[in-house]
Amino acid sequence: MKNLMTGVLLATLSLLGATGCSSHCQSYCDHYKECLNADLDTGQCADRCEEANDNENHREKVEECSQCVESRTCAEAFSSCVDDCFGVQGP
Repeated sequence: MKNLMTGVLLATLSLLGATGCSSHCQSYCDHYKECLNADLDTGQCADRCEEANDNENHREKVEECSQCVESRTCAEAFSSCVDDCFGVQGP
C-alpha cells in the first residue's frame, strides 16, 4: 500500500510540474500577443516554448519572464521585464 501511495504522489507531482511549465509558456505567449503581435498564434508559440523547456536554463527563464509580465501593463512589462524575457523561445 505504501508503494502505491508513493507512486501516486510521484505521478501527481510530475503532472503538476509539467503543467506549471506549460502554463508559464502560455502566459508568456498570451502577453506577447497582447503587447507585441496581435496576429501571433499562441498555440504554436506555446508549443515552441515548451519544446525549448528541455533546457533547464530556458525553463527557468520562462518562469522568470511570465512572473515578471503577469501583473504588468504592456508598457510596464516592456520597461521592466526585458532582461527576464530576453531569449525565451516561442514567437
